[in-house]
Amino acid sequence: MLSLARTRYRVRDVYFRAKPSRCPDPVPKVPSFPEKSMAEKQKFKLDELIGAALLAVMALITFVNVINRYFFSASLAFSEEITVNLFVWITLVGIAMAFRRGNNLQMTNLYDKFPPKLKRISILLSGIIGVGVFSFLIFNSCKEIYKNMTFYHTTSEALGIPTWIYSLGTPVFSLFILKEIISSTLRGIRKEKPAAPGSAEGGK
Repeated sequence: MLSLARTRYRVRDVYFRAKPSRCPDPVPKVPSFPEKSMAEKQKFKLDELIGAALLAVMALITFVNVINRYFFSASLAFSEEITVNLFVWITLVGIAMAFRRGNNLQMTNLYDKFPPKLKRISILLSGIIGVGVFSFLIFNSCKEIYKNMTFYHTTSEALGIPTWIYSLGTPVFSLFILKEIISSTLRGIRKEKPAAPGSAEGGK
C-alpha cells in the first residue's frame, strides 16, 4: 500500500510539473523605432515659406473680391494693385525655387551630346550669364528705388503707397535667385566631374 501511494504521488507530481501554466502570456514588447534626425525631417526653405505666404495673401484678397462682387455687386478696385505687385514678387521667388530644384525650362538636345568637359564649361557659362542678368536687374532696381525715395516720391494711384515699396521686392528676391544660380552651377559642375581612377566597380 505504501509503495502504491508513493507511485501515485510521483505520477501526480510529474503531471502538475508538466502541465502548462494558465497564467496569461506576458505582453509582447513593441519595438521602438529611433526618431528621425533633424536632417531626415522635412525642412522648408525661406523662399518656400515666403512664396506660400504671398500666395495665401493673393488668394485671400481675390476670394474677398469675388465674394464682394457676387453679393454686393461691387469690386475692390484697390485690391488689384496689391495682387499685381505680389504676383511679380512671387514670380521671382518661384524662379529661385526652380533653380534650386532644377525645374527651369531646358533644351538639352545639344547639351546631352557634349563630353563631360564641355558640359562643365557650358554649365559655368550659363551660370555666369544668369549671375550677370540678375546682377544687372538688382543694380537698376536699386537705382530706381533710390530715385523714387529721394527725388520722384511717386505713389500708387489706388492706395497712395510709395511705389518704391512695391519695387523693393525685385532686388531682395533677386538675391535669392543669385544664391540659387551659384549653388546650382556648382552642383552641376561637381556632377559632371569624371570619376576618380580606382573608384570604378571592381577597382578596375
